[in-house]
Amino acid sequence: MRKVLIVDDEPSVRFVLARTCERAGVPFEEAGSAEEARVKLRASGGGQDGIGLVLLDVRLPGDDGFKLLGEIGGRTDSPFIVVMTAEDTMRSAVEAMKRGAADYLGKPFDLPRVERIVRDLAAVSAAPVDGHEPGAEAEAPGDSVEARIDPNAEPRRYRDVALPETLIGRSAAMVEVYKEIGRVARTEMTVLLMGESGTGKELVARAVHANSTRSRGPFVTVNMAAIPRDLIESELYGHEKGSFTGAVERRPGKFELASGGTLFLDEIGEMPIELQAKLLRVLQEREVDRVGGSRPLPVDVRIVAATNADLARSVEEGRFRRDLYYRLAVVPIRLPPLREREGDVVLLARHFIAKYGEQLKGRAVALAKDAEPVLLSHAWPGNVRELQNVLQRALLKVAGQRIGASDLIGLLPAATTQERGVRGLVESVLDAAAPEHGRYQAALAAVEGPLIAAALARTKGNQLRAAELLGMNRNTLRERMRALGMKPR
Repeated sequence: MRKVLIVDDEPSVRFVLARTCERAGVPFEEAGSAEEARVKLRASGGGQDGIGLVLLDVRLPGDDGFKLLGEIGGRTDSPFIVVMTAEDTMRSAVEAMKRGAADYLGKPFDLPRVERIVRDLAAVSAAPVDGHEPGAEAEAPGDSVEARIDPNAEPRRYRDVALPETLIGRSAAMVEVYKEIGRVARTEMTVLLMGESGTGKELVARAVHANSTRSRGPFVTVNMAAIPRDLIESELYGHEKGSFTGAVERRPGKFELASGGTLFLDEIGEMPIELQAKLLRVLQEREVDRVGGSRPLPVDVRIVAATNADLARSVEEGRFRRDLYYRLAVVPIRLPPLREREGDVVLLARHFIAKYGEQLKGRAVALAKDAEPVLLSHAWPGNVRELQNVLQRALLKVAGQRIGASDLIGLLPAATTQERGVRGLVESVLDAAAPEHGRYQAALAAVEGPLIAAALARTKGNQLRAAELLGMNRNTLRERMRALGMKPR
C-alpha cells in the first residue's frame, strides 16, 4: 500500500492526521514545509512503497501549498493531492481544484471524512495501472518522482483573475459547488447548472468563466424566458439585412458575440421544442447559420446553461429533446437552496448588510444577535435573492445602527412563524453548528428573542406596554433585552 505524506507546519495538525492514517491502516510520513515535502517526494521510490497521497496545507513557511500543488498536481503520474486550509473560501476551493487537487478540506476537519478519503485514495493509488501489477518494473525515467516535482521546471501557469461578485458561503453544500467550479473550469466541457430561482446560477456561470482559459474573452448572457419566440433564432444566431421585416441591417447573434469566451444560456428549459433541434446542431457542429444567411459561420464558445426546471421530467413529458439534454448536461452542477446551506444564512445576511449599509444609510450597520433566530426560522423559498431583498428593505427602515428581530418580522410572511412555530425555531438551533454557550441557551434565545421582538413590534416599541403584554415588569424586560443584545428602539 502506498503511503500518505502529511504536509503541515502545525505539529498538532500533523499529529491528528497521523492518528487518522493509523486508524485507516495506511502508512504515512510527515513534512513541515514545502521544501521538506519535496525532499520526501524525491526520496519516494514510486511503486507500492512510494507516496500515493499528499495531505497538503495551503499556508506553509517559505513556498505555499499552491506552489507545490502547481509543481506536482493534476498529472496522471502524480500522487493524489488533498488541499487543506483554514481559509475556507470560494477562491481557495476553486483554485485548489483548478490546479489539480483530488479534493479540498476546510479546517477544522471532519475527521471521519478525512479517514474515508485516506482509505479511498490509498486504495485507488494501490491499484494496478495500465495492466501492470504493483511492484512491477520501475517507472520510466520520464515518469520518475524526481521529474514530477522538479521546482526548477517550468510550472503550469494559472492566471489570477478578479472574480465577479463572489459567491458567499462556507456550508458543506456550497464547498461542493466550489470544487465543481474548479474541476470544470480547467476543461472545455459544457456545464448545466440546476437549481431553484435565486440560488446564484449566473454567479456560478461567471465563476466558471473567470477561472477558465477563456477568461479574457467575453461572457455573454441570454435569458431564454425573456426573448419572444419569433426572435429567438435572430437573437442567438444573428440575421442578415432584409431577412425579415424590420431587419434593416446585418446583426451578429449571441453565439458570434461570445466567440472566444462563454455563452450563458439561462432558463434553457423555456426554449420552445421546435427550436431545440437547431441549437443541438450548433452545439454539435460549432457553426451557426444567420437568419437569411447563405453560409455557415464557425463559432468558438464554451456553453454554460442553467435551468430552474426539472429538465429530466421535461424530457419524459416530451417538452425537451433528450439528445439536447445530454449534450448540455455533460457536467451537471446542482446549486443547493438556501434552506440546505447550514450556517450560510447569517453569513450572507452580514455580507449584504455590509454591502448595502453604507450605500443606503451612509453609515455602517450591523446585524443584532436577536435577529439571527428570525432569519434561521424562515424557509427562504426565494433563496439568496429573497434574503438580499429583505435586508435591503430592512436597511431602508432601520433607524439605528443594528438590524434587530423587530426590523425583520414585519418583512417576512406571517405564515412563517405560524406554520413552523416554536418547533421550527428549535429545530434550526439543533441543526446548526454548536454555539459557544451550548444549544440549550441558544434554543431559549431563539424563542425568547423573537417573542420579545414581536411584542415590541406590536406595541410600536413601547416597552411598558410590551412588558404588560408578556406578563413581566418593565425592568425584567429591559434586563432580558440587554442579555439578548437587543437595542432599545
